[in-house]
Amino acid sequence: MTFEQAKRELLGRQDFVKKDGLARVYACLEKLGNPHLKLKTVHVTGTNGKGSVCARFEAAARAAGLKTGLFISPHLVSMTERIRLGGRNISEERLAPQFGEVFAAGGDLSFFELMTCMAFLYFEREKTDLAVIEVGIGGRWDTTNVLPATELSVITSVDFDHKKYLGNTLAEIASQKAGIIKKGGICLAPLLPPEARAAISGEAAGKGAQCHFLAPAFEITARDWENGRMTLRQKKSGEKFAFGILGEPQVVNATLVWEGLELLRGRGWPITRAHAAAGFAGVRWPARFQPVRGGKDFGGALFVIDGAHNEEAARAFAGTWKSSPFSGRKPAFVVGMLQDKERRGILELLAPLAGRFVLTRPDSPRAADPCALADEISALRPDAEVEVQQDIRAALLAASSSGTAAVLGSFYLAGTALELLGEGS
Repeated sequence: MTFEQAKRELLGRQDFVKKDGLARVYACLEKLGNPHLKLKTVHVTGTNGKGSVCARFEAAARAAGLKTGLFISPHLVSMTERIRLGGRNISEERLAPQFGEVFAAGGDLSFFELMTCMAFLYFEREKTDLAVIEVGIGGRWDTTNVLPATELSVITSVDFDHKKYLGNTLAEIASQKAGIIKKGGICLAPLLPPEARAAISGEAAGKGAQCHFLAPAFEITARDWENGRMTLRQKKSGEKFAFGILGEPQVVNATLVWEGLELLRGRGWPITRAHAAAGFAGVRWPARFQPVRGGKDFGGALFVIDGAHNEEAARAFAGTWKSSPFSGRKPAFVVGMLQDKERRGILELLAPLAGRFVLTRPDSPRAADPCALADEISALRPDAEVEVQQDIRAALLAASSSGTAAVLGSFYLAGTALELLGEGS
């Protein structure tokens, strides 16, 4: 089987709906020799922040000389991004036979179920010391939650997203995410709202697990806006650390990783604070308030690429944007979203930030009609200049005339934008 054949088959299964929980996944993994039972893992869930937290756990472990695996979603440009060994994407040459073997064992699985099983099989065969696993949606019924035990369970945030699957209250959503806590395990989370904290604490208590709610251990002391970096200061020690992502939410994410690595060290993992610092500095996580300078085709315009696709992420983007020098440059916003997102709240957060909006269609069959988005933006900002460009390249070209632009609303849109701007993986 070629990579293109595997890719077509996988993409054709993106809309498969789970009908029986995790039973089919367990059956597939059993046929493959139960590779998930042989892995040491850090398991990460949360409404936002999962990917950057996972990346820093993996980078620190790799800096310590450990053989690492990383499983993330979604991908931005290539599905090979989802499965990484030692910081490198799985090759197309390895992915194709890996898919063929997993597909033979689980031909009725969805895209994400197949990718998860492929990752577990790949990491087990490569004998990883530590694999960092990102949850797809929720936690309790997520495919990745077939893991029977973990070194750490991490919850990065709890906010509203995927209400159809996770619930309509913070307590319900937190309960779903708390499902990744293992019997006798260790869970880390930030200082969440009381109803979310109560749900997570209850789950941990019922499983005899430790639960640590962490106040931010860092503060931002400097920002390099053009290069997408900042400096963090550890509040207790006063030490300063280079950090490869901009934004106030990264203070929380850094705290989770720092304290999580401390706990791992206490359990015998050889990951020092120097390794943690290397993980902080070495990871540039794309589409998280990422500044990208367009080439000649785009007039050298500065684009800020952000995958913000729910209200929490849009609030975080808005806070960072307003404190940045970009906000005073009369920017254009390129916005595209999926139909299943609660877009009104997102658009209400974005509408005050720019006087010009270019609405477009992300590369997904679930993309929202950009004309409908344009109507909503116009209603929120009657004074704004609003246009529709169905083609993403045309939307970027239109926005480039403003000199500064933001691209956000969907990781599908962010990935295409990065590829068009020459920043794809």
